[in-house]
Amino acid sequence: MSKKSLILLLLLIVVIAAVSKKSRSRQSSEWHGLTESEARSKLDAKLPGKIPAEKRSAISDKVVGKMRERGVIVDDAGEAADQTDPVADDATAS
Repeated sequence: MSKKSLILLLLLIVVIAAVSKKSRSRQSSEWHGLTESEARSKLDAKLPGKIPAEKRSAISDKVVGKMRERGVIVDDAGEAADQTDPVADDATAS
């Protein structure tokens, strides 16, 4: 192989790696910050209808559990606490 073909091959590998990394980050960011119920409904939509309901529920439980461990999703109760208006709280405290 000549130097030119090695450089082109290396460039191709770098481009493929960059596209792959961007794709993975986009996929993970679309799940990041969802509540547990939102994540479950999104999982339910992605799982094929051929899977029985019991098995779909078990799969959702495992996936949501791992996502919670990694800090990707938030609890439904945590979302309600985040929605309080700190400006209104300050006004009532005065």
